Amino acid sequence: MSEYKFKNNIAETLLIPLYMRAKESRREAEAMVKDPIAQKLVEQIEYDYSKFDNAKMSEIGCAIRCWFFDKKVLDFVQSHINPVIINVGCGLDARCQRTVEKDKNVVFYSLDLPDTIKLRQHYIPTAVNENYISASMFETAWMDEIKAQHLDGSFIFIIEGVVMYFEECQLKLFFNDLSERFHSAEIWFDTLGTLAVKNQNKHDALKKVDASVKWGINDGKILETWNSNLRLIEQTSPGRFFRSRQTFPMRIMSLIPKFFFKFYSYLGYRIN
Repeated sequence: MSEYKFKNNIAETLLIPLYMRAKESRREAEAMVKDPIAQKLVEQIEYDYSKFDNAKMSEIGCAIRCWFFDKKVLDFVQSHINPVIINVGCGLDARCQRTVEKDKNVVFYSLDLPDTIKLRQHYIPTAVNENYISASMFETAWMDEIKAQHLDGSFIFIIEGVVMYFEECQLKLFFNDLSERFHSAEIWFDTLGTLAVKNQNKHDALKKVDASVKWGINDGKILETWNSNLRLIEQTSPGRFFRSRQTFPMRIMSLIPKFFFKFYSYLGYRIN
């Protein structure tokens, strides 16, 4: 089998968290995340994953990030009626299968570009309560369709490992489009800080692929200035979690959250 070739550079980055979830799953009882689908896909998709083997901060970071957003999905489902989860820029992430596959009261959407959804359809059959959306996150037709199908739905958008690859002007439109349509919804995503964007050539995993990041913020309150309906719920860092697994630099940085945010953070918002 020849090595899989992606049609755009950003799409290739989905293999980084896929490989890291597979590696974490091999830790078995000690694993933060258990993802047998990721393990299977790494074996099936021919690619030189070895170039990420020394990316220790990304290895731990991807595992914590996955655990964090899985937990946000589960917390949301437990606290809302008629929950609808939209995994934006889903890549080859089996979040539905890890979290709510057996919950008949939950509707789950996995959204990504047509080439990626085609790849998913080949390797990951949809769960009973899962639907694939083949579209750009910046299109609005899928937003209108989901809203119309779930008039009484409680919506949560998970956008993992995505927003940093786009320009601020694109992201402003995206968040405004969501805010206009999904009142009371929650939006959760991760992003780099400005220092990380400036020094992206030093990133232990991204420097191994031909993709560049374009956006980052240090203060989550900035998005509230973009749209008056956006309210920051939380801004936090992976340094708070699984500290025994953290690298020494991450443990030190996490002692000063605002400094950590210059490199990376998780953000959650509620739409008023």
